[in-house]
Amino acid sequence: MSQPRHRLDPIFRPRSVCLVGVSADAHKLNGAPLRILRQHGFPGAIHLVNPRYDEIDGLPCHHDLRDVPEGLDLAFLMLPAAEVPKALEGAAERGMRGAIVLSSGFEEVADGAGLAARVRDICRTRGLALIGPNCEGVWSVRSKAILTFGSAARRDVLHHAPLAIVSQSGAISGAIARHLQDEGYGCGYVVSVGNETDTAMLEVLDYLLDQDDVRHVLLFLEGFRDGWRLAEVAAKARARNVTIVALKSGNSPAGQEAAASHTGKIATHHGIYRDAFAQHGIIPVDSLAALVEAGRMLPHLPALRRAPGTDPGISVCSVPGGTRALTADACEQLAVPLARFEDRTVAALAAVLPRFGHAQNPTDLTGQILTKPAMLDEALGIVAADANTEAIVVQFANRGLRDARDRAPALAAIAARSGAPVVVSLLADAMPAAERRAAAAQGIGVTRDPQDAVRLLSWLYRRDRPLPPEPRPDPPAPRPAPPMTWAGMAGLLAEAGIGVPAWRILGPGADAPALAGLRFPVAVKALPEQVAHKTELGAVRLGLADAGAALAAATAIRDRLGDPAMPLLVQEMVRGGVEATLSAARNPDFGALIAIGAGGVMVELFEDLHHLTLPATVREVEAAVARLRLSRLLAGFRGAPAADRGALARAAVALGHLLLALPASVREIELNPVFVLPEGEGVVAVDMLFRTEEALP
Repeated sequence: MSQPRHRLDPIFRPRSVCLVGVSADAHKLNGAPLRILRQHGFPGAIHLVNPRYDEIDGLPCHHDLRDVPEGLDLAFLMLPAAEVPKALEGAAERGMRGAIVLSSGFEEVADGAGLAARVRDICRTRGLALIGPNCEGVWSVRSKAILTFGSAARRDVLHHAPLAIVSQSGAISGAIARHLQDEGYGCGYVVSVGNETDTAMLEVLDYLLDQDDVRHVLLFLEGFRDGWRLAEVAAKARARNVTIVALKSGNSPAGQEAAASHTGKIATHHGIYRDAFAQHGIIPVDSLAALVEAGRMLPHLPALRRAPGTDPGISVCSVPGGTRALTADACEQLAVPLARFEDRTVAALAAVLPRFGHAQNPTDLTGQILTKPAMLDEALGIVAADANTEAIVVQFANRGLRDARDRAPALAAIAARSGAPVVVSLLADAMPAAERRAAAAQGIGVTRDPQDAVRLLSWLYRRDRPLPPEPRPDPPAPRPAPPMTWAGMAGLLAEAGIGVPAWRILGPGADAPALAGLRFPVAVKALPEQVAHKTELGAVRLGLADAGAALAAATAIRDRLGDPAMPLLVQEMVRGGVEATLSAARNPDFGALIAIGAGGVMVELFEDLHHLTLPATVREVEAAVARLRLSRLLAGFRGAPAADRGALARAAVALGHLLLALPASVREIELNPVFVLPEGEGVVAVDMLFRTEEALP
């Protein structure tokens, strides 16, 4: 009995294809797909539809979709946008289960939303899996289904490799594929997802992770439409040892505007994507050149060696002494550890190197290796044997390209014997592509300068040293929202294990007995359901030493806000602790997030904030906090006691869990500041804000 087909199989494994709107002119965009499909030997049936022709290139051409045989797999539509819905209906009626739509004129234009909605409805009601619209198509190299008009596919030979390219830009996916094909590295899949009207990027990625010829994925995105799936898909990638590298655009106001006009996507702040990638083990890059470079190198370089030493990292053997500082700077910038050599390694190097060399890491081999080439081999052998060496950088000097070629056998032997990646760095020279590919096949990366060498190794650290897997908490049971008042919110937080200082509501006309039981000093402030930004409006007074001072402050606040009947909050002041901020919010790209950072105005002033997609784990929160400036304060700055960072992490997880349990009308819960008390004393939320709105569809 044959296995049931995945809904995307008709797109990536089509047994038959129907090209609708095809042209007889191979130089036109709608003529190229037929030539490309046949050029690469597509083994299935090809049917053509265009009322202008009876045959094209020796194949009969139907005048109407109704004339096409039933049971074909895939419709490839090259039609004006207005004609697409009818063509999709016709394809579904003929039994097709997949479609690729190249046409523009949908979400990315002002009046295209209605047309896009019709396309989406047809796909969902008729069971069609759709890639596009506004895309360049799909390559499935092993299946010889090269369904695109892009010039990158117009070549005699396509090199297959276990690498997939998934992009929201057709031109960029084509450019990446072109470089990898031109240089002989190859790729297995190229997917231009376009507007993602039916099938979103992460669904495509999830499908590709099931393919046995995918071990690396390059993503180009302006923003996820289904970011809520990221945790699940990324976990699947890690379980299958698939590396994901992502380039995110739309990171500035101008970039966000450009992204919205391209695909109709309103961009989420880039910091959220940066943090989500870190949380889920996705390697970020910051340029198209870097994305291509990752596609060249990562499939070939071995994993970092599991060094048994106590101070592991990369070991640098430099011929020019001047690059040692450049390499160390790059390591600091890119969070790549430098190995600390064992004493016996330093002694052995000192015995080999000239007196004016440097035996500590990064080493200075000096120009003596030009006259004593055996010195390089001996020094590399010593460094490779060090228990702290996880990878080796070899920095050549001005004749570096020649030396890299001459020493290639020795470098390959070191890589094979040590099991560690070896990265050669040049002084801004470029090795020809074919030679770089041959070196990569032997486990040797060749880069143009120290920054590129360390950047390549930073990718290996993200790939090979991910956070250990951790089960995600089960989704919480739904619960109704409480009254959106201070009392209702404080009770809700208490149920989540997040305390608030003792408090009273001070109504108009109240006197000192109303404050009985509170410890002074206290704060007096407007209630969060009445005033969101209290400090800016002068609606908060701090450090009030007795009941009289508190009552006078209440009168002053009411006078300032012009409301003599306003109830106010009187709250015990927190003694000691580190100020932090916690929030949980619903996000259009990722579903729901928590954010953790420095407290008060510091979070905005220094942007010391880290985001995590929900549900998050305590270990993920702890790793996020470690990346913040806040971490130094929590550790005990200038003699202060260490703060209870474990309690802060647990509070962040509890807050996220709480948001997920509440109705969608609760959009955000913000706690700012949260005081993180000394170790073992927990956290206290001093101020809070709930934002609500009607639930979104």
